[in-house]
Amino acid sequence: MELGKTRRIHIVGIGGAGMSAIAELLLKSGFDVTGSDLQTGEVTDKLAEHGAIIYRGHSAGHIEGCDVVVYSSAVRKDENVEISAAEKAGIPVIKRDEMLGELMRYKYGICISGTHGKTTTTAMIATMLMESGESPTVMIGGVSDYLGGSTVVGEGKYMVIESDEYDRAFLKLTPTIALVNSLESEHMDTYGTLEELKNAFIAFADKVPFYGRVICCVDWPEIRKIIPMLNRRYTTFGIEEHADVMASDIVMEKNHTVFTITAFGSRYEGVRLHVPGRHNVLNALAAFSAGIELEILPEKLIAGLGCYSGMRRRFQIRYDNGRGLMIVDDYAHHPSEVKATVSAAKNGWADSRIIAVFQPHLFSRTQEFADEYGWALSRADSVIIADVYPSREKAEKFPGVNGNLVAEAVRRAGGKHVAYIEGREELFGSLLEHCSDGNMLLFMGAGDITHMAARLAEELRKGSVS
Repeated sequence: MELGKTRRIHIVGIGGAGMSAIAELLLKSGFDVTGSDLQTGEVTDKLAEHGAIIYRGHSAGHIEGCDVVVYSSAVRKDENVEISAAEKAGIPVIKRDEMLGELMRYKYGICISGTHGKTTTTAMIATMLMESGESPTVMIGGVSDYLGGSTVVGEGKYMVIESDEYDRAFLKLTPTIALVNSLESEHMDTYGTLEELKNAFIAFADKVPFYGRVICCVDWPEIRKIIPMLNRRYTTFGIEEHADVMASDIVMEKNHTVFTITAFGSRYEGVRLHVPGRHNVLNALAAFSAGIELEILPEKLIAGLGCYSGMRRRFQIRYDNGRGLMIVDDYAHHPSEVKATVSAAKNGWADSRIIAVFQPHLFSRTQEFADEYGWALSRADSVIIADVYPSREKAEKFPGVNGNLVAEAVRRAGGKHVAYIEGREELFGSLLEHCSDGNMLLFMGAGDITHMAARLAEELRKGSVS
């Protein structure tokens, strides 16, 4: 890839999912990469193995010798010393999405958007393409064991990108296929209203050239509303609503799902996924629809879907003792995602007792969606709520907003066994008491609750839990 005379790129917040993916792509494309983050860990260690220079913490000296500084929407530009130093030194400072748009310029872009399902669908498409003999370049905001990480630098013409709507980042991309997986209220700190969010998705879809295609899920009411406003060719998919590509005869048993695809009048039976849940059937329909547009044989697409092995933190089974005690880790953090994840557990593991362990993400999201979280979690047999993971937000701006808001909402929605546990060690102690055969501890949240899932799984593997 060519970016003029740029050779050394510094990335602020390099440990984040999206930023680490672009760092990996740049490294594999031959660029020199440095980066900084407040915390280091497995992700940054892997980047260092690939040749990146990683700094823990931020300092003006870290940008010395770089040609450009890249930062994410999660970084406050006016508060970061590295960005300030770069601007004073006349070094270009750009957002991640602008860099990604430049890297896409000479590729056939397949961009996967939506308020939910982006990561999984992107990985499914990547798996299908690779199993079909293609050599795509791939960037995912998550880790795939099949892909060996979050990024693949291929030699083929396709570039498959998870496209985030937060901070309107996806509007900098150049898709030939634009996929809209789902659409509902989210990121109101960016958009303010649902109408503005819908307008952004319309603008994203209209970035497709006249020879490209928009692929959209009509099971979502807000997507059905924007379809008449699209000025491009489109393909529809769904389960509940009539569409060009549909699924039927869905059978779910633990982490296996079998169904039939009907696409443009042709029927394909016995499609098999090795991941649970109706939501993953929709993700598979999205991927299959993209493959059909690329004129790949349906048989190859179905075989590729059968090779999809899931993503880390997407119903990731961290521990299973073979007698029903399971630790499952999932990234679900929006009410619709939480509902889908709980449903996948209840439907696939009907004999298990589901203990939902949920960490709300962002004070603003907790405040806005507390009641929806209540309904989403109420189907679990028992619910344990941790305190809010603040991410980029300040607690003092949201007085009275904490995990108890969600716990109370679960009780109002009919949940019978609900607890709000604020302290981390107290929470871990409570979880130890639930480690009995027949119990699935289902950890959900986009924050650091994943570390507690990993810790509990490790204690169980060591035999430390009696």
